[in-house]
Amino acid sequence: MMYLAQNYTKYPLWLTIDVEELEDANFGIQPKKKLHIDYAYLIDRWIGLCSKYDIHSTAFVLGSFAKKYPHLVRKLHEAGHEIASHGMYHELIYKIPFKEWKSQTIQAKKILEDLIGKEVRGYRSPSWTLPFEKKYYSTLRAMGFYYSSSYFPFKTYMYGNTIDKKEPFAIYTEHGKITEIPIPKYILPFSGGFYMRILPFWFIRYAMQKLINKGYKPIIYTHPYELLDNLFFKYIKDVKFDMAYILTFAHSANSLQRFKMLLEIYKDR
Repeated sequence: MMYLAQNYTKYPLWLTIDVEELEDANFGIQPKKKLHIDYAYLIDRWIGLCSKYDIHSTAFVLGSFAKKYPHLVRKLHEAGHEIASHGMYHELIYKIPFKEWKSQTIQAKKILEDLIGKEVRGYRSPSWTLPFEKKYYSTLRAMGFYYSSSYFPFKTYMYGNTIDKKEPFAIYTEHGKITEIPIPKYILPFSGGFYMRILPFWFIRYAMQKLINKGYKPIIYTHPYELLDNLFFKYIKDVKFDMAYILTFAHSANSLQRFKMLLEIYKDR
């Protein structure tokens, strides 16, 4: 039997949030000055959304965020959201030495467990960049992780895999079994981040329903900064306008509104 995130089987949708700072995004935005973002407000927004629809999310928290905002991690935990690890720093894993990734991942897990007083069992790599290699999964299992959600079945210039996997699968290691929960796609990825912001809603709903009809679990993911209103223009004066800016901030609709629409449709299914 595979171990799954505590909220994966509990609800019709698996709602996830990668809790990190805006500057952690790997698109490479170039701020002209320090960006002031009220993360307490954004976390409250997320908790409020989930409370309205009687659902709890899995929060993949970056270790550096937890060190800076420990009260917000505790707030998520006390509101009933599962706390999982997003690593220590938002670095592309394939660009750092294996031993460095290992020590950082151990450090991040300990920070979170000390904050919430509970074992952290889930992991999601920054920008889906965990190499699909046995040694990484073996190491995660040895650290005490029971599942990962790091497999992105769409190859991009920065991350992703070419093999389309739509449902959780077990990886057997010398330290035991660990589950990988991939992000689903239908032709294109659609369920979070840049894709959720840019794609037309009719396609997102169509793709999600296609997967549900085939028996697959819908997964939604987001980041705190994507919960801001008027995202594209909010930092137009404070950040260099280039392709990195477009990838980070472009949207055809507000992410929060889209989550509300999806939850209205699927919350009771």
